Amino acid sequence: MELTDGVYGLPLDVSLGDREARLNPVAVETPQGLLLLDVGLPDGLDDLADALDAEGLALDDTWAVAITHQDLDHAGCLASVVERTGATVFAHERDAPYLEGERELVKSSEERPMEIAPTTVDVRLTGGETFATDTGPMRAVYTPGHSPGHTSYYFPDASLLVSADALNVVDDELVGPREDATPELETAWESVDRLAELDVEETFCFHGGFVEAGTDRIEALAAGQ
Repeated sequence: MELTDGVYGLPLDVSLGDREARLNPVAVETPQGLLLLDVGLPDGLDDLADALDAEGLALDDTWAVAITHQDLDHAGCLASVVERTGATVFAHERDAPYLEGERELVKSSEERPMEIAPTTVDVRLTGGETFATDTGPMRAVYTPGHSPGHTSYYFPDASLLVSADALNVVDDELVGPREDATPELETAWESVDRLAELDVEETFCFHGGFVEAGTDRIEALAAGQ
């Protein structure tokens, strides 16, 4: 799905335990090649390549991956993508130790162990960094709560927000953080306040996909939390 010129949603239909789900990483065309925002599950490399191919894009053209946060469904096959493409990896500095294997994933537990292959984070973000893309600047927006280093991405020229898991779409409606999947819920709602400051007309969520909702809806969510 082309979200705006040069920005594509990549629907991945996967099995998560006993249920089916759709994940939504993003591909962004840049002067240097493709930049991916998240990559999917540990065994998802072929699915990712197929989703890119469906948009006329090629995994091997990837020069960078920006991981929004450490969760298994977002960073699971990062090591495989890097091994195949040699991509530069960007992630927030607070999630980098988890991606590099120095710390156990935040949501891993004895009852539900989770792990991903350690991968070097080449560039550690702090929020506010801007990437050059074919659709104009793409800005990293630090939105912690769902994870310590959760980062959303904003395209001001397109009024488009890629919120990762800071927001979700349920029944075609933009909603806030998932309580059952957000370790620091109060912090996550503070991040929603931060997103409400942006000029957004359309939002793309990792869970739920695209919705024609932006600043007004995000402000309402923040006010009603």
